Order: sequence, then structure tokens, then C-alpha cells
Amino acid sequence: MNGSILFSEKLKRVGVEHGFTTRALGDVLGSLNLWEKETNLKGSSLVWLNQVHGIDVFVVDQPASICSSDHELRYDAAITNRTDVVLSVRTADCTPILLFSDEPRAVAVVHAGWRGTLAGIVTHAVSALVETYNCTPKDLTAAIGPCIQPCCYEVGEEVSKPFSDRFGSEAISIVGASKYAHLATANRIWLIECGLSAEKIETLDYCTCCRKELFFSYRREGALAGRQLAYISLTDRSPIA
Repeated sequence: MNGSILFSEKLKRVGVEHGFTTRALGDVLGSLNLWEKETNLKGSSLVWLNQVHGIDVFVVDQPASICSSDHELRYDAAITNRTDVVLSVRTADCTPILLFSDEPRAVAVVHAGWRGTLAGIVTHAVSALVETYNCTPKDLTAAIGPCIQPCCYEVGEEVSKPFSDRFGSEAISIVGASKYAHLATANRIWLIECGLSAEKIETLDYCTCCRKELFFSYRREGALAGRQLAYISLTDRSPIA
């Protein structure tokens, strides 16, 4: 960690360009200047999705400038094998997930709130990688980024019951009369069920709500909360030192 961007050790090891920004780089909805300076990437290469808490996956087969001209990209995941684009999602408590296939080379990015998690958006991203590029799930590397953790994510029965029914006790903690959801754990369960090796899945266990000095949080700050950026790309770079 350099204070501005968090990296996955597993994705660093395979040399793929990626990161999870912190609030040190500011609200990415407002400006990308600090992100561009820190990464030497161009904001114009980013593919932006209109995140709607759904399960649809966007296949990026054109330059970012063409994709970004479509303001109706109502997706919560994207995949590509292009080397001239950067896939991204914005989060402020929801779970960002990055996926990488070395052979064939392809990447994916996923935005998973509780609705998308329950609906299995990450499984749709894995399936899209398999169907579009002939990737093999057991060979994928995954990084589950900073999100709201159960310490801060108290939920009602409308969330706790379906989470418990689908994922079991691993995904819901009960303390007295209160119930707390584990978004990262639920998505990890999905990934393993998809065929990913547990050894190739990394979870960055930062709570976006607790760590006020590091992250924006919708639960803590409300609708005016800034956003972090999770990004991944096949741009030709050396592994991060």
C-alpha cells in the first residue's frame, strides 16, 4: 500500500495493471487528475459503467472512447481482452472484484452490492469470460477489494434471510438481535462455486465504513459520499514492484 492505491499481492505477482484507490486520490466522480498522475494511465482509456445493481456483463470490444459515448451502459460488470482500455467500477461500500486470466489473456471488473451479490453478478462475469474468451475458471486470479465489512453492515430481515439461505452462516453474523452481512465472504463463496481455486482468490479486508481516513462510505456519509475507483487493464506494463 502506498496510501493512495491499494494493490492485490496476487495480481501484482502476475504483473497485471490494477488497483483500488483510496480517498487520498479524491472523489473519482469529481476528478481523475490525481489518479492519472499516480498511475500514468489516461482517464480517456477508462470504460465507465452505469451501475444499476444488476447482473448484466458488458463485453468491451471497442476503444473506450466509443464505449463511453454510450451513456446507457447499464451494467455492473465488464470484461475485455483489449490492451487499450481500463475497466473500472466506482464504489463507496459495495464490493469491487477484479478478475484476471493469463492464458488466454483477459480481465474483468465487477460491482457487487447486496443485491448484485445475492443475484450472483460475479458468477455472470466468470461465465462471460469462459463463453467469450474460453477462459478456465480454475486458472483465474481474483481480488476482492475494500468494501463495507460486517462490523458496520447491520442489515434487516430482507437481506439477512436470503443471505443466510443462500450462503449459510458464513455470510451472516448474529449479535444479540442484530444481524450483519458479509459481502466479501459471499462473493468469495460464489467464486469458489464457479470453479476458482481458493488459493487464487485474495480479499483485501479493509472496511470502507470504519476506515474514514482511507475511504468514502455511503453508509457513513450518505448520498453525497465520494467514490473510490477499482480498475484493471491488460496494458503492457511491468509487474508492480
